[in-house]
Amino acid sequence: MTPERTHGKSPEAHGKIVRDGYDKIAREYYQDRDAFRNEREIAEFLAYLPDGGVVLDIGCGGGIPILRMLLDTGFIAKGIDFSKGMLELAKENVPEAELIHGDVTKTEFEEMSLDGVISTYAIIHIHKSYHPILYLKIYKWLKHGGVMLMGTSWSEWEEIHDYYGVPMAWSHPAPERSLQMIRNAGFEVIFDRLVTAGGETVYWILAKKN
Repeated sequence: MTPERTHGKSPEAHGKIVRDGYDKIAREYYQDRDAFRNEREIAEFLAYLPDGGVVLDIGCGGGIPILRMLLDTGFIAKGIDFSKGMLELAKENVPEAELIHGDVTKTEFEEMSLDGVISTYAIIHIHKSYHPILYLKIYKWLKHGGVMLMGTSWSEWEEIHDYYGVPMAWSHPAPERSLQMIRNAGFEVIFDRLVTAGGETVYWILAKKN
């Protein structure tokens, strides 16, 4: 499949491509995704959380490694994903986590109910027009002093392309724009860095609600 620019496609159409794609490739994708870890960034995120804190994983996928890591280190883990196929895997892998089938851009959590929010490979699939409001929502959901670890893209990028044999969509702004959105939402940035691991380069941002 030839890469196709997604300009002109509605955010809803973009999301449907992502959701349908992951429903079809869930198990194959899950077997590979666990290879791409960023232990350093995740460990720094965990260090800011209180004992027994409540943490939401956005785009939790099959629940490994993030939800399993949260549970094994004593945190209360919540995961949200809009792919039923991925959540079926999460139910097998982390049945003790609270798993939510839904679109995070259309979901609400109680204000100041979370100690942490983490998203490792999800926001790159959420249409970039939703990013500013999503960061505002996360800020609202976090308790004072709560932290967010977001893994986004090293460059501005928007396209539809073949991925594991199905169409898949990506949409995200340049790193400096993501950083500004997070600051605009009210966060204090603890670190931002580009990290290459498993053949991928990810722009990580750890930020705190003051």
